[in-house]
Amino acid sequence: MPVMIARLRRIFRLTIALLIAPALGLGGLFLPMPAHAVPTESWHCTPELEALLPVALSATAPAGQRTDRRTISLNCSFSVSAPGSSLVTLCLSAPLGANPDGVVREVRSALGNTRVHYALSAEPGNVPGVQPYPFDALTPTLKPLYTVAIQSNVEGTQNFRHQFKLVTEFEPLSRRGLDAGDYADLLNGFVVSIHEGSTCGTVLWGAPNDPLGELANLPVAATLAPQCDFVVNTSLDFGTASISVAGRKADGLITLACLTNLSTVTISMGTGNSPSTGPGPTTRQMQRADGITFIPYLILKPDGTEWSQKGSMILGSALDAPGIEGSTVSITGVIPDGTALPPAGSYSDTVIIMLGF
Repeated sequence: MPVMIARLRRIFRLTIALLIAPALGLGGLFLPMPAHAVPTESWHCTPELEALLPVALSATAPAGQRTDRRTISLNCSFSVSAPGSSLVTLCLSAPLGANPDGVVREVRSALGNTRVHYALSAEPGNVPGVQPYPFDALTPTLKPLYTVAIQSNVEGTQNFRHQFKLVTEFEPLSRRGLDAGDYADLLNGFVVSIHEGSTCGTVLWGAPNDPLGELANLPVAATLAPQCDFVVNTSLDFGTASISVAGRKADGLITLACLTNLSTVTISMGTGNSPSTGPGPTTRQMQRADGITFIPYLILKPDGTEWSQKGSMILGSALDAPGIEGSTVSITGVIPDGTALPPAGSYSDTVIIMLGF
């Protein structure tokens, strides 16, 4: 008799459970089944890379003008065995390049004398629904850029476009004496790969079985136009005269501030604000504040000849000098012999110095 009661109890419990299950289903309390993750196979991708446009470098360019964003697209096809969703990850790696400075990448001038640092990173392109990973810089080690769930409504061959932007940012040019011209680097062994799941694990497409071809040898380029300026260290000051001004001299100095070293720069001197208009050779003149009286003067090059510019009404010529950062050029001012002592007062002139290269 006790055995029979135990069996009846088991049947009763089972019957209750079977009755409750349909009730929960009718009430909408069933949890949905997880999405079916369908494996993707037989990936084939054709890479497309935007044309390389060298970045124009300068000493004053802000970060945005020193940065290049080249879009790289992978037009891919793959096969699926059944409808569903598949999670894939895009991963990247890049070598340090042909001119590394420790762990910092550099482009090298065509002349080979100077280099400029640059940083290389990446960001997702126009791919809907991506989940980006924190990505600060490309390294020789493979790193995930983003994960995306690919939804396939039918089985068979499907298409998908992966896309990202390669971000190249050059350093601010605070150094001087760089080479002008073209700069370049080559990343021999750049890798893009697609992986199954959310890590850079199982390779669906990528090296070594599916290399990038020409894209694996990725060029980086910049240009640096000739850039040179000067600083006036010492202006021409003839001092104070009370007896005679004739023959007085003044020494001046300018220093070249060249971002790029140049074989030659041409330094020209303007006519000043008040060149003479009378008969005879035109000369520069210092003018008193009333604009009525003047003192003539000459500007001489280091070789003692008069300093002027091409096509000027002032006699003389320009000076050709090496355009080397930090080099100095002396200037001499002379008031000609025979100049009469003018009325008392302060006399001045302003001459524009021009630098050609």
